[in-house]
Amino acid sequence: MKDSITTDEMRSLELNSKYLGVSHSLLMQIAGREVARVITENEKVDNKSIVILSGLGGNGGDGIVAARYLDEVGAKVQVFLLGHEKAISNEDTLMNWMILKNLKRISISSLQTESDVKSCKAIGSAEILVDGLMGFGLRSKLREPLLTAVKVINKSKAIKYSIDVPTGINSDSGVVHGDAVRADHTISLHATKVGLIHAPEYSGRNHVVTIGIPREAAYVCGPGDLSSFGRPRKSTSKKGDSGRILVIGGSNVYSGAPALSGIAALRTGSDLVSILAPEPVVPAIREYSPNLMVTSLGSQFLQPEVVDIALEMINRNDVVVMGPGLGVHPGTLVAAVTIVKALIELDKPLVLDADGLKAIAASGLKLNPEKVVFTPHWGELKTIMNADLGDSTNLENRIDQAKDAAKQYNSIILLKGPVDVIATPSGDYKLNRTGSPAMTVGGTGDVLTGIVASFLSRGGSAFKAAAAGAFVSGLAGELAVKNLGEHILATDCIEQIPEVFKTL
Repeated sequence: MKDSITTDEMRSLELNSKYLGVSHSLLMQIAGREVARVITENEKVDNKSIVILSGLGGNGGDGIVAARYLDEVGAKVQVFLLGHEKAISNEDTLMNWMILKNLKRISISSLQTESDVKSCKAIGSAEILVDGLMGFGLRSKLREPLLTAVKVINKSKAIKYSIDVPTGINSDSGVVHGDAVRADHTISLHATKVGLIHAPEYSGRNHVVTIGIPREAAYVCGPGDLSSFGRPRKSTSKKGDSGRILVIGGSNVYSGAPALSGIAALRTGSDLVSILAPEPVVPAIREYSPNLMVTSLGSQFLQPEVVDIALEMINRNDVVVMGPGLGVHPGTLVAAVTIVKALIELDKPLVLDADGLKAIAASGLKLNPEKVVFTPHWGELKTIMNADLGDSTNLENRIDQAKDAAKQYNSIILLKGPVDVIATPSGDYKLNRTGSPAMTVGGTGDVLTGIVASFLSRGGSAFKAAAAGAFVSGLAGELAVKNLGEHILATDCIEQIPEVFKTL
C-alpha cells in the first residue's frame, strides 16, 4: 500500500476491486466500521453525543454506516443528511440510509437549506462531530448548504473527525475550496490522499485504515485502468481533439498489419489515423477502410532516402506507431532508427511494435517512459535483449525480464502473452489477465498496438495507456469468442472494442 494516493488512483482501485469481486457496498461497510473503531479507540463514547453530518455520496454513506457501530457501543448518535434523501447519488449510501430509517435509537434528519443548518442546535451541542460531507474528488467551491455546514462545524467546540478528507479540501492539491473543516482527526481510507500532505493545518491527526481493497487491485489491469480514458467528449470538441495517430508500417509483403492498427485506433476513439506505407501496398491498405488516410512513401520499402516524408507527417500527428508489417530490409532498419532518434528529440509519444522493435535492438537508444511503449511478444523481447531469457512460461521470470527490458530501453514494456506484463523502468508492473487462446490468430497484436496508441494520444502516461490497452484488447477478444466461437479474426476483435466500453 502506498503512503499517499491521488484521486484517480483511488478511483481506479475501487473499480478494480469491484472487478475482482469486492463490491463498493462491502468497502463501505468496512470503511464505516473502521471510522467507528478509530473514534472509539480515541474517545470515550459511551453516552456521548455524536453528530454525523453526511453528504449524498459515498463519503456520506461511510458516515451513515459508522452511525450503527457507534450506537452499538453506547453512543447517542444523530445523523444529519445534507440534502434530500431523493437526491442521494450513491445506491449504497441510499441503502444504508434506509436501514437507519428502520432504527429508532439513531436520530436522523435532513438539512436542506442554509437556515436548516444554522438552526440545527445539535451540531453546536455535540461532543463529537463526524464530517462525512465530501470525500475525495472535490474540484470546485463548496455549494450551499455544505459551505454553511463547514462554517458551523468549525465554530463547534466538539472534537472533530473527518472521513478520508476534511470537507472543502482538494484531495490532490490541498487547495481550500471556499472554506474547509478544521479537523482534529482525519480517518484516511486505504491511504492518505495526496492533498492532505499539503494541508496539514486542516487534517489534524491522521489515521490510515484498511477497508478491504485487495492488493491485486493495484497490479491487475481492470476497469479502473480504463476509467480515465472513457470520459465523455466535451460539447466543444473539434476534429483531432481526441487524437491524431500516424502509423508507419507495411512493406511489399505485409499490408494488413498497419491497417489493423489504424482501424483499432479509430474504434478506440481516435479522430484521425494516417498510414505511411511503401508504394506497393498503398492500394491494398486503402481498400481496407475509407476511414484511413493513406500516404505513399514513394518507394518499395521504408529506406533512409524517404525519412523526410515520415518526419513531415510526424509533426502533424500526436502519436506515432511504428513497426506493424514494416519488414526487416537493411535499409528499413537504418531508416527506423533514424526516425526513432528524431522522435526522441521531438519528445513525441511512440508505440513501437513488431519489426520496429527489431530495428532498435542493440541500438543503445534511451527513450522516455512517460511517452514510449514497446509491445513485444517473448520472441521479440529476446531479440531486443539479445539474450536467452529462460523459461517463457514462468510468470515471475516474464515479469523480471520485462522489468529488465524496460530499464534497458527506459521505456514501458507491454510483454504480450497468456498474461500480459506491463513494466516500467523503476520496477513497477501490472498484469493483464483478459484475453483468449483464440487470440493467437494473426493480427491481434496489431490491434493491441492501435488501442494503446489511441489511449496514449489522450495525454495520459504511457504506463496507463499500456495497461488500459492490454485490458481492452483482451476483453474485446473475449467478447468476440463469446459471440463467434474460437474461430475469430483480428477484425472481429476490433468490432468488439466499443462493446467493451458498454460493459464497464
